[in-house]
Amino acid sequence: MKVKQTAKRQLTVRFMGLFALILLLMNVIFIGVSIAFVYDYVSDRSEHIFETIEKSDPSQQNWSDWVDSYVIQDEGEVLQVRLPNGESYYSEDAEETFADVSQGRNIPFLEHFVFVDDDRYYYEEKEIGDAEVSLIIDSEAIADIVTSLLLVNFLLNVVGLIVGALLIYWMVGRWSQKLSKMSNELNQLEETQGYLTVPEDPQEIYQVATAFNTLVEKQREAIEREKQFVSDASHELRTPIAAIRGHVNLIQRRSETHPEVIPQSLEFIDKESKRIELLSEQLLTLGRVENKNKLENIDFSSLVTQEVENMELTSGRKITLQVAPEIYIKAAKTDLQQIIQNLLENALKYAPTGEIKLSLQKNEKICLQIADQGIGIADDEKEKVFERLYRIDQSRSSEVNGSGIGLSIVKALVTKYQGTIQIEDNQPKGTIFMITFPKK
Repeated sequence: MKVKQTAKRQLTVRFMGLFALILLLMNVIFIGVSIAFVYDYVSDRSEHIFETIEKSDPSQQNWSDWVDSYVIQDEGEVLQVRLPNGESYYSEDAEETFADVSQGRNIPFLEHFVFVDDDRYYYEEKEIGDAEVSLIIDSEAIADIVTSLLLVNFLLNVVGLIVGALLIYWMVGRWSQKLSKMSNELNQLEETQGYLTVPEDPQEIYQVATAFNTLVEKQREAIEREKQFVSDASHELRTPIAAIRGHVNLIQRRSETHPEVIPQSLEFIDKESKRIELLSEQLLTLGRVENKNKLENIDFSSLVTQEVENMELTSGRKITLQVAPEIYIKAAKTDLQQIIQNLLENALKYAPTGEIKLSLQKNEKICLQIADQGIGIADDEKEKVFERLYRIDQSRSSEVNGSGIGLSIVKALVTKYQGTIQIEDNQPKGTIFMITFPKK
């Protein structure tokens, strides 16, 4: 199994690689500049000597007397002059030097430089008047100086790499400590308390820690909501089940002596079992809201009209319609039916009398409104009614039938289609549910 490297080690290796690459590039440049400096220095000296010879009118001078005067022997300079008549003149010790240089080797990209064993010479020849003048300059001294500089530069590079590695390792270590601290805190986070420490810098770690804390907070809120949901659902199911069991026991104890209790108990059992069935179906519906149903282009206007007609038949109530024609929306038909049915059932339930009005219009957005003249909803409860199993009558009395899940389903389905839902007060009383969907 491959051992995973720490961020500290990986970053140190990568930064050191980058640092070494930069140093290598700088050294290549330094070596190139150094070679160019040596070449230019010796070339300038050679040019100076040839210019001096040209100015002295070599055709009128005695080369045997003047050949030594053009070079500096202590600087390693030697001169050879060849005349048309075949005579050759050498400066002091030049003949031996020229013989050695003739056996040397050239480097293609360094014109005029000749290497003889470990020695380095600059060789150039030029025709001046009738004479052919050859010059050799010993570049060993200046080359040694440059070599020494290169050696010092190399040593400085080694020291720089060592010091740089230590500094990079230390700085990366300080940076990675924040990641290590986050990792330790993640392992120690409890479900109900604790957050990551948010460092001020670097910005990326600050953003990650902040986003994670936000995620943790949302997760904990979701866990609390689920716990409350389970508790409320258990309460909702326990109540009718207990009532059913009570009537079953009643039938078992008294059916022989009091047969009249049987029809009453069976009617009550049937009512409560339907209540359990409805609650179970709504819980399943809520769990399936996020499912990706097949979407189609729905004639929302016709669908709303049809659902209102069906609701009027089953409820016996008149519902006022204001529906603009040919409003289309891309959605699953069953989802839209759930929204309309739940909102209408809610209005009928909490507004047993008075007008119920449904409006569907399309401007910049598709807007669906259902207004009733019922008991209304207090401002501090307008958001709570969308919570699962929340009932305005906190005592959960059976005066108003319902499970408290219908509006939760509506909210989830509206959100699924990037819509919004709001509650406003109707005048003179009652409630208006306003849903908007984006036009697509």
